[in-house]
Amino acid sequence: MIAMVAMNKDMTKQPKKYLKYDEYKLAADSLYAVSGMILFSFAKHDCDIKNTIIRNFVARASMMLKAIFKLWEISDYQDTWVIYRTLLDHLFHLHHLGEKNEFIEFDNWSFYKQHNSQNKVRSDKDFKHEAVGWVYDLTEEQKLRVKTLIQNPPKWRRPKIEAVAKSMGLEFLYKYGYDFASRHVHPMSDDGQQDIFTITKLEPAPKFPDWSSVLSNSILINSLLLHEALNYSSFRWRSLLWDYIKHIESFLHEGNEEYQKTYLKLASMFPATELCEQSTP
Repeated sequence: MIAMVAMNKDMTKQPKKYLKYDEYKLAADSLYAVSGMILFSFAKHDCDIKNTIIRNFVARASMMLKAIFKLWEISDYQDTWVIYRTLLDHLFHLHHLGEKNEFIEFDNWSFYKQHNSQNKVRSDKDFKHEAVGWVYDLTEEQKLRVKTLIQNPPKWRRPKIEAVAKSMGLEFLYKYGYDFASRHVHPMSDDGQQDIFTITKLEPAPKFPDWSSVLSNSILINSLLLHEALNYSSFRWRSLLWDYIKHIESFLHEGNEEYQKTYLKLASMFPATELCEQSTP
């Protein structure tokens, strides 16, 4: 069994005060780089379905964090919350998959659902002429898999996010994170109100909230997802990675910049030094 590192509830405490954008950006950039190191480390090993999915979640979360900061730079604050909600969704899904060990079931369900979506286009007389190209071509192995899944459709269902958050002791992340951010996903009557003044530069502009919490929270969720990914993977990871995650969370809560030293240590040892090794059964 791979050793699990317990999630400390201090990880999710609210910061004493919000920091400047440049400070958050520096931390986010280091997270992006460390995620890249982790992805290269995965690539050095043969990954089964479980580890491939975990690797994919790390990559997706890293890109979402980068997108949130890009959107912030163009003052598209509402869409930072939309992506933040998706980031939370990935965290809760990964935890559920890891706890239930349902990676294979999830993979079958995903393949089945995606095939059905493509097949719907191919079967539509008005759009089937659009279903051309390699993306619609199936290998013999995929055809056999489709046939098997049609005969025995996957029974996997997406988890109830609120229940997963509660099981993690992070119910507040559902109430004040996932649920709060949902109001930016689904249309509301005041959608675009801040965007009007961002686009037109009309004056006087109303006072809008300081959305700095989305930067802090997004870094936090990305670090929590890395924590889950390393725990549920089949590899043993260097303790310095765990230190880095802990220091990132200390930075968010206290403004402590120890993570920068830890990041530099990781950067200096990679790729010459392996960050992970196969876990013994």
